[in-house]
Parts: sequence; structure tokens; C-alpha cells
Amino acid sequence: MLAPTLAYDDLPPGSDIRRSYDGDAVQMTVPAGEPPLAVLQQAAYEALASGAVSSCALLLLACIVFYFGIRTNRISGVTLTWAWIFFAIFCAALVMLVCWIRYGLLTDGLRAGRRQTTIIAANPQRLLIETAGPFGTASHDLPREAITRIQFVRAPMRDQTGHSHRTCHLQFALRDGRTLAILPARDPRELHWIMTAIARTMSIAMMENGTRA
Repeated sequence: MLAPTLAYDDLPPGSDIRRSYDGDAVQMTVPAGEPPLAVLQQAAYEALASGAVSSCALLLLACIVFYFGIRTNRISGVTLTWAWIFFAIFCAALVMLVCWIRYGLLTDGLRAGRRQTTIIAANPQRLLIETAGPFGTASHDLPREAITRIQFVRAPMRDQTGHSHRTCHLQFALRDGRTLAILPARDPRELHWIMTAIARTMSIAMMENGTRA
């Protein structure tokens, strides 16, 4: 039976998430796999932007040192021109180095998160979660009354080895004060769809960009 297309059914093209509906219940399977090319490209853009901003302080310090260096040594003429050229090359290399380090950190988190397999089943009374992978193996059986809020966050999430990865994921706020984080490093549009599907099925408040929906 084909799943109905809902108003909020906006999974991105090529998404490997599988979902099925049975009356007022929904089940979602998020399999393990490698990050898609589009996700890696987006990570490269984010690394370039954040790396360029992070390099500003280093570039400013380098400019000050370079300026006082040429003033102290009284460099002028052709030598000064070559000095500026090599300094520009140095600055570009510095920015690219910072961006490359940022990209490595981002892709490490993406690859770790994408190796996590998660199955979610929700109905108006209960939420069942089975998950296994680098971020741990766990089973959760949560009654509706135990959940106060679901939200999309970009925050550190610790794997089984103790490493912290800053990734997009879903976070449940529980009535006893605990939080439950699932689905690290998935596409934000996938997370938004899952969050909306669970929230509507279980009538749970959800937070988007820090605002309750």
C-alpha cells in the first residue's frame, strides 16, 4: 500500500528514510549508510564560511607582524612587492588550512552519525525507539505523558568512544528533566519531517529555531 503524501511530507530527494502508516500510527526506519554527496558539499560550504570567519584573528595578527617587519627592515621597491605577494599566498594558505581542519571535523561527525541505525514507531499513546551504532545501542519505550517537547538542535553529541561531535539531531525533553537525543548528522529536512510527524501523531509541542510551534 502506498503511503499518503502529507502537507509536511518534504523529505529531500534521495532520502533513504523509509516510513509506513497504519491508521493513526507511523513507523520510520533510518538506516545506516554513507553521507550523500550533497551533504558533503554542504559541509564543505559550511567549513569554508566558518573557517574564513575563524581565520580573521590570525590574519589580523599576521598583518600586524608583517607590517612591523617591513617597517623595521625598511623593505621597499621590488622586494616589497614580492613580500606582499608571498604574504598574500601565506594568508590564503592559512585560511585554507583552517577550512580544511573544519571540514575534517564536520565530515567525521557526519560519517559517525550516518552509521547509526534508528527505528521509530509512534502512535498517540507511545513512542518506541530502537537505535544502534557509534552513538550507542538503546531501546526506549516512552508513554505520551513522559514527553514534554521535541526539538531540532545543532549541538554536541557524544559517541561511545567519548568523542563529542557537533551535529544536527532531534532532542526530546522528558517530564523527569532528562533529555533524549537521537538521529545525529541527518539532513535538517529529514529531521524536520520526523519531528513534525511525531509531534502531530502524539500531539507534542515542538521547538523550531528556539520558538515553540
